[in-house]
Order: sequence, then C-alpha cells, then structure tokens
Amino acid sequence: MMPKNPHGVDNGQIEKIQRKAYLNGKGIKPGSQFQLDLLFPKIIGDREDLRHIPNDYVRSSLFTARNKKEPRRTLMYEKLFHYNEYISILYTGIELRAEDDELVWLQILSYGQSVPLGAPFEFSVKDLVCDVNWSKSGRNYDRARESITRLKANEVLALNSKAYGQSGAISLIQNYTAVNDSESKPTQYRVWIDPNLIVLFAGNTFTSHSWEIYRDLSPVARRLADYIESHKHPFPLTLATFRQICGSSDSNTTSWRQTVRRACAEVVEAKIADTAWLSKNDQICCVRE
Repeated sequence: MMPKNPHGVDNGQIEKIQRKAYLNGKGIKPGSQFQLDLLFPKIIGDREDLRHIPNDYVRSSLFTARNKKEPRRTLMYEKLFHYNEYISILYTGIELRAEDDELVWLQILSYGQSVPLGAPFEFSVKDLVCDVNWSKSGRNYDRARESITRLKANEVLALNSKAYGQSGAISLIQNYTAVNDSESKPTQYRVWIDPNLIVLFAGNTFTSHSWEIYRDLSPVARRLADYIESHKHPFPLTLATFRQICGSSDSNTTSWRQTVRRACAEVVEAKIADTAWLSKNDQICCVRE
C-alpha cells in the first residue's frame, strides 16, 4: 500500500499531481497524445542528423563506460550516481552501457519520434545495426537484439525535487513484439515507448547530439560529450566525479587520467568542444563555442 502523508493523501497521488502541474506549466496537456517531432519542431522536427536524450539521464551513470571484459551487473532498485544532488535515478535491471545500449536506445527513440509516445512503430535489426554504424555481421545483429532485451527488462525511476517529483517507473522500452527468422531470431521489431517519458523531455530539458559524430566516439568520450553538450557552459568536472558518471571501476588514478586525456582529445577532434583538457589539479575543463 502506498504510504500516506499526514493529511491522509497517498504520496503516489501527490507525485501524479506534481507531474501534471509540471507538464501543464510547460504547455503540455497531460493524458493527451504527443510526438516529439511535433512537440519540439525547431529542435527535433524532421531532422535526421540529431539524436536526443533527457538531461536527467545523460548526467547520470545510467549508461556506464566500463571495461568490456567486466561482466554486467544486475541491479535491484539501486541509486545511480547523478551530477546534480537534487536528482536521483533508481535503477532495476541489467547494467546498461554506453558502448551499445545508449546508442541503440537513442536510435530507437529516433525511429519513434514521429509517432505519439505510447503508439507502436517498427524497424528491422538490419536497419538498426546500420544506423548505429556497426558492421553487418551475425554477431552485431545478436548484439542489437541483446541490447533491446536489456532496454525492455529494466525499470528507471527519476526523482527531480526541483521539477516534476517522480517520473514514474519507466522501462526504456515499454514493450515490443518481433517477427522471427527460421532460426527463431527476431528480424523485425514493433516497439512501444512509455508516454511518461515526456516528463523528462518537457521544457526542452534534453540534449541533442550530432549523430554521425557522436556514435563514432569511444564510450568514455561519448560520456564526456554527454556532459559537455548538456551544458551551454560546462563547469569544470573533477576526475573523480567523471569516473562516477561513467560508472568506471578503474581505481588506478594514473590509467584513468590517461583515459580521460584521450577522451578530451576525441571531443576536441570531433569539434564537440573548442578545447578540453585535464588540469594539474585533476579538473576536466571544457570550452564550447
């Protein structure tokens, strides 16, 4: 049973009221159908060169940049690291990683941006692998299928005390059905995205990445790009804080410094930042145009 406050009102009902008020304040009528390309025509519209991700996700360790050889963890209602202290992300499911799951999810969101959130849309595994710029191979087709399974089998609860309260428990993919080949492997997907995701996009609170540049970054450089591009003027970021954003288990400060310096060089070469460097006191400093 949902706990009640001293006035006898369910806390869950209070959270729903807060979310509704937040959406109304952003000009979005709760309960109505909305699609991202129509809701944000200037930013999203019919642009095919951008991919979009909520800031409340991008500044957290939801998508980790860990060594490929490390087994993925299974988390149960675990509080993830977030850059902002007033935002909490509680996660249940198999660990998601920047090297594959973040790319797959952003591309799937792109497929669905022209239909109302909650309505189904379709795509093929071959198209998905091509669009995330993986080579066409049986292993990469399986890799995409495995990622879709992880994106479905999770629960993400965002809590923003300065805005909408709780987002509601969201699976990054609400549901899917598939058409299988002769080996019982999915080749065509029909996917549904949770309408509650609109809370995290409302008010232009999301980051847009230039896709062809972003998808080809290394996982750590991609997480640095997430941080940089989610801020108009990025504050210096400590080496330790960035390691937490990446969810990295690299406890060797020397090797982590080397990894971060390479990531800084990548984002500068990709023109995501004019300059990016690691200072002598272990601050990651980035300057955008």
